[in-house]
Amino acid sequence: MPNSHVFSFLPLINFFFFFCDQVSRSPVFKAMLENEMEESRSGTIKISDVSYDALRAFVNYFYTAEACLDEQMAYDLLILAEKYQVKHLKAYCEKFLVSKLNWENSVVSYAFAHQHNAKHMLEAALSLITDNMDKLTKREEYMELVEKDPRLVVEIYEAYLSKQINTAAHKDSSSTKP
Repeated sequence: MPNSHVFSFLPLINFFFFFCDQVSRSPVFKAMLENEMEESRSGTIKISDVSYDALRAFVNYFYTAEACLDEQMAYDLLILAEKYQVKHLKAYCEKFLVSKLNWENSVVSYAFAHQHNAKHMLEAALSLITDNMDKLTKREEYMELVEKDPRLVVEIYEAYLSKQINTAAHKDSSSTKP
């Protein structure tokens, strides 16, 4: 596998126990190491489909509970955090990505958040999109979304219509008060 990276936990016994304690924060890693799985027998966890830099930052996070993020690293680490159920890292990356959210990246961010169960990012991106519906159909990313995942387009329009109904209902209730 060309993009496979291997970490051996056997070189030092102290290192192994320290790392296992840190890794136990992930239910996925904990299950791998505590049950009769290849990883527990070999002391090796193989993680593929990730860049070396992202994997290094992921492992570093277990030691320091810190991650140096740029947008690409935040996306990569969020994917890993979701896959291995590292909730604090996922929340940290999601918060960072929400802080970088803008109209230009809102559609792509919405699709990404939907795919990786990033609820706060999903809500923030959807809010930005529905606030700018007049510009949406002109976006290349919108056309790609129509082609690749029309279900998400339907969700965007449902959210927009719901927002319009709530706004109209609020205006009606305000105008009927003396």
